[in-house]
Amino acid sequence: MQFRLVIFFMLAIAIGISLSSCDKVENAYEASATVELDTTLYPGSWQDYLDNDYPVFPQNNNTDINVLIEDYTGHKCNNCPTAATIAHDIHENNPQRIFVASIHTDPGAQLSFQSFDPDAPYYTTDHTNPDAVAYGIEFQNGFNFIGNPQGTVNRKIVDGKMFDFSGTWQSRASDILNTNELKVNIQSHFNFFPSTNGGFLHVELEKLTSEETVINTVVYVIQDSLVDWQLMPDNTNNEFYVHRDKHLGSIDDNPFGVEAFNTVSPSNSKITLDYSYEIPTGLDPSNMHFLIYAYDTDTYEILHVIKQSIE
Repeated sequence: MQFRLVIFFMLAIAIGISLSSCDKVENAYEASATVELDTTLYPGSWQDYLDNDYPVFPQNNNTDINVLIEDYTGHKCNNCPTAATIAHDIHENNPQRIFVASIHTDPGAQLSFQSFDPDAPYYTTDHTNPDAVAYGIEFQNGFNFIGNPQGTVNRKIVDGKMFDFSGTWQSRASDILNTNELKVNIQSHFNFFPSTNGGFLHVELEKLTSEETVINTVVYVIQDSLVDWQLMPDNTNNEFYVHRDKHLGSIDDNPFGVEAFNTVSPSNSKITLDYSYEIPTGLDPSNMHFLIYAYDTDTYEILHVIKQSIE
């Protein structure tokens, strides 16, 4: 059976467009949830979008699991640049299967390494976001998140630890790639409209396992690079430091995502999730991408991740 999650922002009456979830659901999909979708980001008739721009996904023949390194960092953490370089190098050595999200928070979201002063000569940028704060709080106990820089590799628990220091990230990533146990397949498409500075992300997920578990989906918004202040290992302040793969939060402001599959979803179940997204003021869509992942809600383990460009 296939399922479709339909996301509609109900501005239909105000803008004179007749909308119905049945426009999409009747085509062999069953609605399973509803989240707001801002249809005004399409510069025309929404029905025209459904008829002409909504993607039809081909059969997903991927057989390889991908890896997400979550690098928990801070601009006042002098050991963090070394960890960031390690994460970036691991990605560069396998750019199609290993991705990085640099998340600015610390255990319990105390934010000691994240402090900023908009009126100071430097460290004027607040790199945090509510989703990152939520992760700092959620993972402060029981996951070995003891400080920055630490990170997770598909949030897989190894030797009782989800979080670990950067020296283990390569071996953890290699073990996941070599085992190659793919439980969820993901494919996506993003339609961007420059005139409204926004668009629509469409994600198809297919459950490949018969395990009875709840699987949620999260979409990270990532800024490719940003030049800004950073405390370096020698305790100097670097004005020209390149912050890579900066985590800006999730596309729907939901740090733990939406349910894609529940405990009774059989193997080969499919679901399509649709999201709207407007590029925030001051950001360049050519310097951004999405990271889309599915995870087991019991263990937080990431089961698969893909990258989707925005332009």
